[in-house]
Amino acid sequence: MNHARGRRRAAFVSTALILLAACAPPPPVQPAVAVSQDEPGRRPLAVPEAANEGEGAAALPDPGTAIPVGPDAPAWGNPLAPVTMVIWGDFECPFTSRLMATLALLQQQYGPDKLRVVWKHNPLPFHRNARPAHLAAETVLRLGGASAFWKFHALAFRNQRSLDVPSFNDWAAQSGIDPWAFQAAFDQQRFAANVDADLAFAKQVGVRGTPASFINGIFLAGAQPLTKFQEAIDAELEEAAALRRKGVPPERVYAELSEQNYKNAPPPVPPPPPPSDSDTAWKIPLDGSPARGKSTALVTMVMFGDFQCPFCKRSIATLTELEAKYGDKLRLVFKHNPLPMHSRAEAAAELAIEAGVQKGEAAFWKAFQALFDTQDRLADPELENLAIALGLDVKRVKKAIASHTHAARIERDLDLADDFKVMGTPHFFVNGRRLIGAQPREAFEALIDEEIKKAEKLIAAGTPAANIYDALQKDAKGPEPVERILAPAPTKDHPAKGAPAGAAVTIQMFADFQCPFSKRAQPVIDELIAAFPGKVRVVWRHFPLSFHKHAQLAAEASVEAFRQKGEAGFWAFSARLWEDQTEQGLSRPAIERKAAEAGLDVAKLSAALDARTHWKVVQADLELAERLKITGTPAFVINDYFVGNAQPLRNFKRIVTRALKPNEPIASGTLKADARQPVPLVATSPPPLSPPPSPSPAPPAPAASAVTPAGHLGAKHLIVMYAGSKRAPATITRSRSEALALAQDAHKRLQAGARFDDIVAQYSDEPGAAQRGGDLGTFPKGAMVREFEDAVLNLGVGETSGIVESPFGFHIIVRTQ
Repeated sequence: MNHARGRRRAAFVSTALILLAACAPPPPVQPAVAVSQDEPGRRPLAVPEAANEGEGAAALPDPGTAIPVGPDAPAWGNPLAPVTMVIWGDFECPFTSRLMATLALLQQQYGPDKLRVVWKHNPLPFHRNARPAHLAAETVLRLGGASAFWKFHALAFRNQRSLDVPSFNDWAAQSGIDPWAFQAAFDQQRFAANVDADLAFAKQVGVRGTPASFINGIFLAGAQPLTKFQEAIDAELEEAAALRRKGVPPERVYAELSEQNYKNAPPPVPPPPPPSDSDTAWKIPLDGSPARGKSTALVTMVMFGDFQCPFCKRSIATLTELEAKYGDKLRLVFKHNPLPMHSRAEAAAELAIEAGVQKGEAAFWKAFQALFDTQDRLADPELENLAIALGLDVKRVKKAIASHTHAARIERDLDLADDFKVMGTPHFFVNGRRLIGAQPREAFEALIDEEIKKAEKLIAAGTPAANIYDALQKDAKGPEPVERILAPAPTKDHPAKGAPAGAAVTIQMFADFQCPFSKRAQPVIDELIAAFPGKVRVVWRHFPLSFHKHAQLAAEASVEAFRQKGEAGFWAFSARLWEDQTEQGLSRPAIERKAAEAGLDVAKLSAALDARTHWKVVQADLELAERLKITGTPAFVINDYFVGNAQPLRNFKRIVTRALKPNEPIASGTLKADARQPVPLVATSPPPLSPPPSPSPAPPAPAASAVTPAGHLGAKHLIVMYAGSKRAPATITRSRSEALALAQDAHKRLQAGARFDDIVAQYSDEPGAAQRGGDLGTFPKGAMVREFEDAVLNLGVGETSGIVESPFGFHIIVRTQ
């Protein structure tokens, strides 16, 4: 590579990094230095971080008073850095995720001695999984310190679609936290007060959405372009240098600049109204749920709530004020939506329902108020004391809690919440019109007043008052129907388990032995079979994803296991494959060892792999998945209902229950695909089993220079984007499956001998890619998204990858350095 080419690469590499950089773990954080002042409302670290005793003891940073930064906040960088960037973010917010890519570039550009980054929690109420994610992150911080926190932080943003309790447990362990200690603290919500303190602090300083950043007290809203942050940081570096020249000690720089900048900032722009989708009326059945108010009320407000949710508790006073204002014109209906991170919410719901069963609706509402009044005391003994205070039969209450007597009622409400995309609590429907979160009274009043006018018009036209809600719901919108798929029936050549062939429900499971979500689904599927004895048969379909380099090898090996020992042999061997999904765990030697453990003939298996005996079996399932428009794993065809991803057991049970009923007609627009007609195999040659070894030892790395810094990688690529992929412009409207098909076509042409530069010019959606042949120049490790960098590291110099998926789309990569 000559120097001119190196300079040309350097000119555009920053643009490419902005496109591809993601939330790689930042460099190890320096421990926060203790100071005497704490941030508003936060509890201190439960476990102190190890401090470097030789540094910083004589000069402690002043936290400031405008946007104070105390010693317990998760921080990256030198506590005495001249610029501090305080970020309020939401782990489920796509815009916060976008800012994290920018942040990685800022950290790389300025380094820890110029820039300190401080994180603040701001889980938005309409992001259902955000609060538990923030609680988990805070728990990791308190148990393991800032370094563990940033590891968890990176994993959460890297896997933003998997914000659930099993993932939190995995990420905490990967961050070095003892699993038992984490689980105990998380279940007890031991550090929830710290999350609430950040939320309260956000409101205090005018933060209304995410992400929100303060750079030495200067407010920047949203995921602004990189240049906006650079301009602010560069200006503050100059201001900090000026203060130092005036003799201001470094420990006072942040305090003085943040106080001055915050004081001189223009007043905040009033926030836009919260998302409410209030123009649509949804068909919300009352279904016997407890109601407070007359059936002749002009307005019926349905509340989905959780007795352990602090936001629900916050809304109770507002509801009381509304009922006092509107009197008989307002009826309140309650539906249960206990959230998974609230360990005592379901027990509290059981008590409330049992109170209604024993003593009627009035008793339910007494229990409703009492549970919110004692929200921090919901352990079994405290619920028993509450039952005594309410005059209930305590033995029946204890039995209801222990045996989940009213689980069916709660499940019915949870199913309704899922149907209508009720994310988080509290969640309201005012005559069917959605209002999310613990809103101010004025937000409720605006909707209620509008609905009263509508109802009065109906009464004037002759509708009886008792029928008002039904009349308003007549034309309301129902839940989105489940997607349907018409797939060919499996044959005896496909391994299955559960009920025998001809079962009432057949589930065709498309899965990948290297996919962690496929692994997560396996115990849930076994529970599903047990929940419907003799009725559910689960059939395996192979779907090794192209970016899982050892998935094809594992799939072909599992076919041989099936050929040798039938279904029992297949499932016994697959159980061993799930145990270790790493590339080492699915390597050829590991697979042969697991085959021996499963009692297979290893010599026969090895010969079948060498001869590629079973590639067509796997390929047939792959091509079927493509015809069915299935693009990821795991995916399930339940009779003809489609379910994507590793869902909770309850979601699968709902679909199986529907499938057990008489055939439901396929509604217009819900048919995802029809692939019942057999078609010949398209592929004519097998895909590679795993990354081929380099034909010769790699040449020695070039000496570090201004052209190629030591430790840097080099690559060129093409990227095919789709609507919804990161950074995709509005002009790209193709679907994910259409993008994958284009990438596959490009890859086939490359395999047929086409020039990479020509294919880039024809297929790549990256701006300017055609002019430079997709060349990204060189970049440091950690600068690219994980999927992209892993693919580059798996290639030898000059080798071309298969199709690699990242959050930005589908890539084909050639390693150049």
